[in-house]
Amino acid sequence: MGSAKSKSLLPSVEQFSDELWLVHGLADRTIDAYQADLINFGSWLTQHNGKTLLQVQNQDIEAWLASLLERKVSARSVARYTASLRRFYQYLMTNGQVAQDPTMRLGKIKIPHRLPNTPTQDEVASLLDITDLNSHQGLRDKAMLELLYATGIRATELSDLKVEDFDFKNRVIRVCGKGNKERLVVYGEEAAFWLDLYLNRSRPALRRDDLCNHVFLAVRGKKISTGVLRMVVKKHASNKGIERPLSTHSLRHAFATHLLDAGADLRVIQELLGHACISTTQIYTFVATKRLVTLHSRFHPRNKDNAVL
Repeated sequence: MGSAKSKSLLPSVEQFSDELWLVHGLADRTIDAYQADLINFGSWLTQHNGKTLLQVQNQDIEAWLASLLERKVSARSVARYTASLRRFYQYLMTNGQVAQDPTMRLGKIKIPHRLPNTPTQDEVASLLDITDLNSHQGLRDKAMLELLYATGIRATELSDLKVEDFDFKNRVIRVCGKGNKERLVVYGEEAAFWLDLYLNRSRPALRRDDLCNHVFLAVRGKKISTGVLRMVVKKHASNKGIERPLSTHSLRHAFATHLLDAGADLRVIQELLGHACISTTQIYTFVATKRLVTLHSRFHPRNKDNAVL
């Protein structure tokens, strides 16, 4: 297992982590999140009743979750903790390490809908209107942001892109997403134009190591990090005076919402985004519906504010 935490883990948690990595192919950061949740619960047990993770009963878990809610931990975070425990104890049951699953009688945490912070088409157009195209960094930023909006890929996925992942002729990219699952995404003429310009003009100037085959490079010639990507978005949003807080994920939300606004099928958007479940993608229907309601209230002549006297 690739996690740096694994040396200090309980054997049961380490075995569980190995299963997530070897059998289910989950990414290191996802496994780290599971480990952190289990370590937090284990620490709470030690402080409150001295039990180990293998001695837990349903009431212990309920008491811990209740303590989290009392400390104003969000329902979303509590739901994530619950999901981590469910998966862990199901693994222990399957492998005969516990006699019964203490999560079986846990209720479902109700999470309120949190709509994505989606920029409008005008805001995206303003963000992408980068004028500093004579510098290698400026041209790189333009190509990156155009590709993020054209494909809806995650910041980590863009950071990991290599030249061999591209079919430049057909404008198709092979993307390795969460859980090392591969999918194909397409991009349009605008993104293709700026990508080609960057690859031919700026990438050779940024490249320091002939063995580095990543597409987008930082000033020192290494692959660009997600932290630098976030800074790029914030810098250009600030330069354009965009008041809405924007991130790399904002462009992913914009990609999905604007496709849906234009009539794209939800299943197609699900495939392009790499969502395992359609319910994850359906959040964008709430955004689209909210916009329709706003437009209707602003412009329909039978609404009070728009009534003709």
